[in-house]
Amino acid sequence: MADNRREFSIVIIPDTQILAAKYPSIYPVKAQWIVDNAADLNVQIILHLGDVVDDGADDEEQFRIAAQAFEKFDQAGIPFLATPGNHDYDNQLKTDRSLTMFNRYFGTHRYANRPWFKGTYEEGKIENSYAVLEIEGEPYLFLSLEFGARDEVLAWADSLMEAHSSHKVIIITHTYMYQHGERTKPGDNHNPKLYKGAAGANDGEDMWQKSFRKHGNLIAVFSGHHDRELVSYRTDFGDCGNPVFQSFQNWQCTDNGGEGRIRILKMKPSDFPSFSLDVYNPHTGSYETNPGYSVEVPLKREDAVLNIRHPR
Repeated sequence: MADNRREFSIVIIPDTQILAAKYPSIYPVKAQWIVDNAADLNVQIILHLGDVVDDGADDEEQFRIAAQAFEKFDQAGIPFLATPGNHDYDNQLKTDRSLTMFNRYFGTHRYANRPWFKGTYEEGKIENSYAVLEIEGEPYLFLSLEFGARDEVLAWADSLMEAHSSHKVIIITHTYMYQHGERTKPGDNHNPKLYKGAAGANDGEDMWQKSFRKHGNLIAVFSGHHDRELVSYRTDFGDCGNPVFQSFQNWQCTDNGGEGRIRILKMKPSDFPSFSLDVYNPHTGSYETNPGYSVEVPLKREDAVLNIRHPR
């Protein structure tokens, strides 16, 4: 019997902080390209990995720039989740986890009457949220977790993954993978535990050991934050024998603040368990083929390639 389910895409947006601060004209170009190509790519959800802006509550105009761009997604009816990065917090985590401005522009009010948006860890606070979608006949859970997710947040994430055991799970959080193909750990630059205001922060290795490895329905984790290398990734088996793909990506320190580059995850249900990743630059209008940019990710245990990749 023929499988007529369509290939679909998930768009992943890493750090846009320099666009908001210095190259605001690129922000709407990126957003419009995604909207214009959403039908052809069968885009099901857009996931922003944090650092939407650069200066926290010190520059509200950056939030306006980002919000105007993201409004295009709302108007097109494309589900969208954004996890907060350290630069999105009011004081950039110098003193505490205040996220007033981010919630003002990207808070729960944006998701009113969106059936796919299912809730938050703390009422009225968007920093930890989740969405549920049925995509080509299969259920998916998307989890967005705060910067350096605290133990109580990881427990909440555990409960959601357990309650949605039949769903494939993708997690986004701002800092998790380091730029050398390892999860963030003590000694790494910009480890979340180094931020005075990030009380109770867990780094990437903590999150894997305490939570993520336990869940057989988790297929991928995406993060940004680090800023010297551009892409790194790894695959590990969870405790249930499931391969979990984990990826870092961030172009903020390249020309023009990264030029709005995005990653496009493509999955064909008939080929699952596997997916591919590509990099598109909407500023130049081209797909890019640098090492590590195009990746085939097998998620069947016997086919999975356990790896630590730090493309050069």
